[in-house]
Amino acid sequence: MNDTLTLPANPVTVQRQCEIEEVFDASFIELLKLVPRNPYVRALMLKFSGKLPPADCETFDQLRDWVECNCVKRIKKSTPGRDAMEDGIAVNVDFSEMEYGRADYSVQRSGREEFHVEADDLMTIIQDVLADGEGLNEVVSAIASRINDDAWNQCDPELDGYGDYDYSDHDSTDSGSGHLEFSRTEIRNAVLRFVRERHPELAAEL
Repeated sequence: MNDTLTLPANPVTVQRQCEIEEVFDASFIELLKLVPRNPYVRALMLKFSGKLPPADCETFDQLRDWVECNCVKRIKKSTPGRDAMEDGIAVNVDFSEMEYGRADYSVQRSGREEFHVEADDLMTIIQDVLADGEGLNEVVSAIASRINDDAWNQCDPELDGYGDYDYSDHDSTDSGSGHLEFSRTEIRNAVLRFVRERHPELAAEL
């Protein structure tokens, strides 16, 4: 009598690419826990991750395993820190936006990143203002205008969601609004610090 020995197949190891917290923010994860089979929530998963979970993922644990095995974390590019006295000045700008999506929802997000004005650009602003017979207030206003015009394009802040998802009917598709906040006093102090360190001959004129 010959006995055939059948060896167990090698277990398949699934490589996880991320953690669910690296794909979705805390508010949305809580929403997944509450209504993992909701079609609107799944539509948001597609929007945020670029992938739609299969129909047999019905519980939060199943969705979490699927996300961590199939999705990649959302990484924002970072701006390396630079010496303000060498490269001009840096102003902290608070970014916030209200996002609206196909599922008729809104959620508030915010973040902070430094807006850099290079030394050459800053000197051009200062020289132009002085040539017009004006002073520090006009330099601050010129830099504030540049922040308002360029901050969303120049910076890439990581906007973290901190509010609850509002599923009211906003009658919109993938729209949103952005808002900036920054301190003119911080701009003033940065400009004065730059001038005193790099161009003390201009300090009296400002």
